[in-house]
Amino acid sequence: MTTKSHDDPRGRTTLYDKLFVAKGIVCVSSLHLIVFAYERGMVPIYGYGPTSRWLDETLLVCMVPAFFLSMRVHATRIWLYAALSLSLLPNAAYWMAVWTSRRKNPVMGPILTHIAAMFPILFVLSRLLVNLPQAGWSRMDVFLFRVKCMVVAFLSVRSASRKIWVYLPIINQISDSEMYLSLAALFYGAFILNYPSFLVTKKGSQGFKNSNLRYILLALFMAVWWALYTKLASPILPHPLLALYDHPAFPLRIHSAVQSTTGLILVGEALPPPGHNGEMDQEMHSLRYLRASHSILGGVWTGSKVMTIDDESPLVDSFGSALGDSIYATFVLQEAVRLVNTTTRGSIGKWENALTIGLGTGISATSFSRHGISNTIVEIDPAVYDAARSYFGLPDPGPDHIFLEDARTWVSRRKADIETGNTETLFDIVIHDCFSGGGVPEHIYTLEFWNDLKSTMHPEGVVAVNFAGMVQSDSSRMIYHTLLKAFGQCRAFHDLFTEISEDTFKNEFINMVFFCTSSRAPLNFRQPIDSDYLGSPMRRHVLSSLGTREVDLTALQSSESDGNFILTDKRNPLGSLQAAQGGHHWALMRQVLPDVFWETF
Repeated sequence: MTTKSHDDPRGRTTLYDKLFVAKGIVCVSSLHLIVFAYERGMVPIYGYGPTSRWLDETLLVCMVPAFFLSMRVHATRIWLYAALSLSLLPNAAYWMAVWTSRRKNPVMGPILTHIAAMFPILFVLSRLLVNLPQAGWSRMDVFLFRVKCMVVAFLSVRSASRKIWVYLPIINQISDSEMYLSLAALFYGAFILNYPSFLVTKKGSQGFKNSNLRYILLALFMAVWWALYTKLASPILPHPLLALYDHPAFPLRIHSAVQSTTGLILVGEALPPPGHNGEMDQEMHSLRYLRASHSILGGVWTGSKVMTIDDESPLVDSFGSALGDSIYATFVLQEAVRLVNTTTRGSIGKWENALTIGLGTGISATSFSRHGISNTIVEIDPAVYDAARSYFGLPDPGPDHIFLEDARTWVSRRKADIETGNTETLFDIVIHDCFSGGGVPEHIYTLEFWNDLKSTMHPEGVVAVNFAGMVQSDSSRMIYHTLLKAFGQCRAFHDLFTEISEDTFKNEFINMVFFCTSSRAPLNFRQPIDSDYLGSPMRRHVLSSLGTREVDLTALQSSESDGNFILTDKRNPLGSLQAAQGGHHWALMRQVLPDVFWETF
């Protein structure tokens, strides 16, 4: 039998080659999981947009030196260096992100964090891929081999490939620290079993004893590691959170925290400061909020800031705690859909069935229930629904009225059922509120989606669409023109407590609610009455001032063909346009709540 040359890189069939392939698989798989865990841990501090915008490029920059620096490091030492890097990574990543985020730069902050936290482990594991004997190889062989290794390593960690982990539900039960430190333990074990050199002896009984000594050392290390394990973890809370967490240095309580379908879903509460006597003030406390990663989905006032009018009793959560008004006016503004009085349904005030797409804390959905309107809820994230029910007073919508799935899928199925002759309820009112984290799920803002949605609505039904962004941006124009194309007429209102200046129109991130209908009757709103307020000072203020909140949509008209601003399934730049505004939204969120709120999760 002819044995192929050990020095021929194109013809290796030795055991060493098989071990190298196994080593490469371990290395690439570890990189894949580490970067996934790192990104997941960064998003609550920086948001998805700023975190991911330059992540792939930064990872590549960190990896390139490992592939092309002329240096030799023994493989067993690399196991040790990898283990040490992973041991430090939980705290290095968290505290570096905290430090840079406090500098309020959503571009350079994440880049600096990526480099400082990830360079050591990326360099070490990338070096492991090219760390093999290259005697007899030409320079071109070496160069091409390293390029191939770099391409494989980079493709394994780039954003598109990392998404496969989200399809493993169990991954949400494992913390980032547990992933890092479990891999660290494996690498420490590999180091111990292959090093130090004084354990390598001649064959015989002494070699057998020293082989046993390796396993004894491994067992001793694991015992020590078990004791040190929790001390090396980051301050990030366990997900799911099993008990209330009170911040040791700040009046902040975390009721619930869980990694779910759309990322981190957290319920927190700003408690009254020590010594607070219950008097009303303008300080940011006594509020409960629902957080999705680095975005606030909604919140309500609690404690001394719960106020009602007309002798109404306040709402309570599932634990009996009183809840006050929404901290955001936009969710109350959506309820103005009930004031439409020029359609057939609106003229008699007979609103029977509402559909809520995107639940948040359920402010408008709860209001509709209190007004006797049957409400169907479509929410993609089960954790959001659970939070609304437990902590924000959302009543049970009843059997067959809650669907925890993607809205596009649900609407398509509902449309198909109607077209096949099934008797399905048609909705008089639709609330569409799916903005989160500086972006939107663009597939439920296209012309095709709105046309499908219309098939589930009463012919004179009204849809209220919440959208957050800069009024005169291309994304706002696209939302407006697409809705206008689908429904025929729209009006929009803002949730600010002051009039919109021209500068605000151009540069500020604001919430707008578009009200649209296919009715031929003009879209007008009646004056609110006391029963519309449900005992809420916020509702009284927002609904009674509706006439002063209208956004002049002529500012969104374009000299170009309106077709250029129609969002379709084939042409939909909305996601990228909103992602470009992610940094602005991140900075805005940092103004809404102090840093400690974003750093405690």
